[in-house]
Amino acid sequence: MEFGYWSLIPPVLAIGLALITKKVYISLFAGIAVGALIFTHGDIISAIGKIVTIFWDNLELKNFSSWENFNNSWNLFILFFLIFLGILVALVNRAGGALAYGNWVIKKIKTREGASFATFILGVLIFLDDYFNCLTVGTVMKPLTDKHRISRAKLAYIIDSTAAPVCIIAPVSSWVANVISQLTQSGVGKDTLAAFNPYNVFLTSVVFNSYALLTMFMVVLMAFKSYDFGVMREHEIRAKKFGDLYNGGKEVSKIVDKEITPSKNGKVIDLLIPILFLIVMLIGFMLYTGGYKLLGGENSMFDAFQNMNSAKALFYSGLISVIFAVVYFAARKLIPLGEYPKLFWAGFRLMLPANCILILAWGIGSIIKNDLQTGQFIGTLAAQNFPIELMPAILFLIACLVAYSTGTSWGTFAILIPMAIPMVVSTGRTDLLMAMISAVLGGAVYGDHVSPISDTTIMSSTGAGCNHLDHVNTQMPYATLVAGVCFVGYIIMGFTARYGLGVSGTLNLLFCVPVLYILVRVLSKKASQKDDSIEDKQKA
Repeated sequence: MEFGYWSLIPPVLAIGLALITKKVYISLFAGIAVGALIFTHGDIISAIGKIVTIFWDNLELKNFSSWENFNNSWNLFILFFLIFLGILVALVNRAGGALAYGNWVIKKIKTREGASFATFILGVLIFLDDYFNCLTVGTVMKPLTDKHRISRAKLAYIIDSTAAPVCIIAPVSSWVANVISQLTQSGVGKDTLAAFNPYNVFLTSVVFNSYALLTMFMVVLMAFKSYDFGVMREHEIRAKKFGDLYNGGKEVSKIVDKEITPSKNGKVIDLLIPILFLIVMLIGFMLYTGGYKLLGGENSMFDAFQNMNSAKALFYSGLISVIFAVVYFAARKLIPLGEYPKLFWAGFRLMLPANCILILAWGIGSIIKNDLQTGQFIGTLAAQNFPIELMPAILFLIACLVAYSTGTSWGTFAILIPMAIPMVVSTGRTDLLMAMISAVLGGAVYGDHVSPISDTTIMSSTGAGCNHLDHVNTQMPYATLVAGVCFVGYIIMGFTARYGLGVSGTLNLLFCVPVLYILVRVLSKKASQKDDSIEDKQKA
């Protein structure tokens, strides 16, 4: 690799600065600037040109030149979808739908445990797309979790833990389509692996994907037992005992709370109807962009989901849902016509921080992945130095590092799946196929889960109204504990394969689940010894 170890500097710098300075924008831009300097071998003028090119390309500004180009956008559609969703949130709040739902659900769910578990269940049910999951769950559940004094950091953790981890094991989602595409392009179903169907390989690998499964187990554990530890415990104690939901910080979505007064005539249906309409539109456009035969295409439902354009589906479903909401609330006489411009502006401002971070995250991800090839360097370095039986564990670790450094699960899939499949083919160890694929998928989700430059991490903190770095810092210990247990599980899995004992995802889970439970109990008990000092600090 041309840049070798130099390629590690931009992500390390960006992440390090973000954690130290708490200034996400400056840190990400610093990583982009240093990456551009490395790519241009220190030529400042060329580096500036490179930075301009990066933002031009990632904002897809050239696509405004024609409708055909615009209609083939990806990043633009994601940015616009966030704006549409922000507007929808503002409209629902002004109409009183969110307030009515909050009042209704508060009467139905009486405990903190119930509120946490209800948030988890809603996150599991919205499995089609992680972006939609993060923002919808946060919008719907904040009134309930606020009432029961669940910290915004805990809400962000639950949202994040039921976004990517759920999408990567769901039978149908935008993530599944991406993974199947990568498996097919890497040779699954062809030549040596002709006996393996890409979709069946994905489904079988789910039981091996211990990170996703254990993450959901961890959320349930925290919901019912409150075994909190690390920085999260401080957030939860301050929220539960003193009503401080932000641990002394500020909510990022005060725009809606301060500038919009909810209508007292709103009903629960004024929240449910717009959101259900958005869900129906999203599913419909996913099928339409995938060429579903009942919507004018030639594909079956499965093939349509495999070939869909999720960004386009998000854009059009968001646009039509905003139009529907305007007409619906006008017909219900809940929002005066003169207020709509103000609400549109409030929705735009609500999503502005998330969009800014996303643009910068895409920028650093672009230079790391495409120009410096950080992921390929890390992967090649490891593949040349370890035996095949250890590769599930090594691939898991590499995927964790690559996704954490680049902030993208999908980019990590694109880098490591084409590396993992040839290893299986060249060694003839098809018994390790599921373990190696699941290791890449699970490791990529972990890295994406905890990276401060990850889009889903950004979406989760935005949806929960939580300071972004508070979310990163509180989630990191939980996710890393799960990842550590998974890493040991993959090592054991490799050794059982090496000595002819077979490779079993079920046995791996039977090992990982009790180990994780014991570790959580121990860490929580140890952390509880500091509760008094946290309370004294709050009172002071």
